Amino acid sequence: MSSGPALLDDLQRRAFDFFIEHSHPKTGLTKDRAVNKPGGDTYTVASAASTGFALTAYVIGTERKWIDRADAKKRTVTTLKSINDLVEGEHGWLYHFINWETGKREWKCEASTIDTAILLAGVFATERYWKDKEITQLSERFWNRIDWQWALTDGGKKPNETLIGHGWKPEEGFLGGRWSAQYSEEKMLYIMGCGLSNIRTDGWETIGRKYENYKGIEFITGGPLFIHQMSEGFFSFKGMRDKLGVNYFVNTKNATLANRQYCIDNPKNFKAYGADFWGLSACDHPGGYNAFGAPGWIDDNGTITPTSAVASMPFTPKESLAFAEAMRKNHPKAWGKYGFPNGYNPNQNWIGPDVIGIDLGMMMLGIEAHRTGMIQKLTMSHPAIKRGYERVGLKPAPGSDSGPLRVQK
Repeated sequence: MSSGPALLDDLQRRAFDFFIEHSHPKTGLTKDRAVNKPGGDTYTVASAASTGFALTAYVIGTERKWIDRADAKKRTVTTLKSINDLVEGEHGWLYHFINWETGKREWKCEASTIDTAILLAGVFATERYWKDKEITQLSERFWNRIDWQWALTDGGKKPNETLIGHGWKPEEGFLGGRWSAQYSEEKMLYIMGCGLSNIRTDGWETIGRKYENYKGIEFITGGPLFIHQMSEGFFSFKGMRDKLGVNYFVNTKNATLANRQYCIDNPKNFKAYGADFWGLSACDHPGGYNAFGAPGWIDDNGTITPTSAVASMPFTPKESLAFAEAMRKNHPKAWGKYGFPNGYNPNQNWIGPDVIGIDLGMMMLGIEAHRTGMIQKLTMSHPAIKRGYERVGLKPAPGSDSGPLRVQK
């Protein structure tokens, strides 16, 4: 049984295997989820976000020599062609869930701004990595067609709106929610939107930020860990503060430590919780699917998301590695073909049967960010992303990673 760096190798490789094995050979579209055991499954639904993580998997796999470079490049081109010419969407925004073979909308889902943004972040990283004329042309074609003003103003109906909408459905039009009345995973949305277009920049400051202090740990309330990890896999916020004086690297670190401390305190007395068993996030659970989180946002039934604890490696390397080692050693039944399950509840003796692409993706990128920062460096090297950072007001603040979370500006 592996431990330490070897365990991180194993987890990252198994995540990579998911993206290789569950991306359609003809379209490159990647399944939303898969069964976490040998033998395959009958799932046919892909997601835009999972496909974005697959693009980064090909980059990481090429660097790690887990895949032949020519094969990885071919998969990348196939995927980029599909998201340009096959996948259904509206005004450049792709549907959240799509058939992995046809690219057609599934489950009457929305054309999703955040899921398209996750895919777009993967496109930026892959375009920077390959330095290939065809890949660059396909990438630029994809991001140039995204209508940011349409998503911000609900097609012009809300000309003074500052926050980007969640999405659109043909049956009902624009959805009611916006990114974000309450702090969530939207940072990437504004960085890329402000870098690729001339939308107003004050949406960044308009994002709801409720500050929580849990046993001396200050962070922006967000509940599930994934909201502190989704943008961070593609973009680094180390050594920076924004116009509000916030360092988001410190915020993610503190939110992770608070999540862990809540599990140590274990106010509901759930089985297994402790210093090496934590990680409340969005995941499968015995009753279906839910976004668990604490403190600040208390929603907890004893289910953790193992991949989420590992995804915090760049912020809490000691604690995250200790979790991974203890999880692997003490819970051997909760291990499958792709590593840890999406959800695990020992209190109810329940092990989630599946893994989910975006959670494996966040873990894969979290491990990479801890090791090399490669994907972040690639993404952030593009002029449009540099412009996005500048326009939202993220500026270097040497020494700020040691805290505090926020300073008066």
